[in-house]
Amino acid sequence: MKRYHSLVELSKEHHDGLILAQILKKGAPAYRDLPADAEGKRKYALQLYQDNLVRHFYKEEKILMPFCSGISTELDELFQRMLEEHKQLEKLFNFLKDENNYENVMYEIGKLLDEHIRMEERELFELIQNQMGEEKLSLLSHKLRG
Repeated sequence: MKRYHSLVELSKEHHDGLILAQILKKGAPAYRDLPADAEGKRKYALQLYQDNLVRHFYKEEKILMPFCSGISTELDELFQRMLEEHKQLEKLFNFLKDENNYENVMYEIGKLLDEHIRMEERELFELIQNQMGEEKLSLLSHKLRG
């Protein structure tokens, strides 16, 4: 389904997360100019997390979720899952900072990040678009930009 303009920016931010998820999986082939060795992938993952994902999670948790909560039980359950997965990912990225055997942690991040983003794109954002009216979606756009 085509993304309503208020959710387009969040969807675009997911693209980099999906690429990161793929390169962190075990046996992932080299991709463009991204690191192919384990230490390079670890540094890249930590940098992307700090530069992009922390801000992205903040927008979803502090703007999107409060604005869209209470519309339906199904949507609220997806938001709860989103929060739990954000916490799991934060914990894994923190392990990645200190972990000596970080290849298994990278694999776990890649797997969870892939599943998480696909859930948001295929379920959460779809439900938001289907259950919120045009006026409310437009207002959401202003809040996310603000």
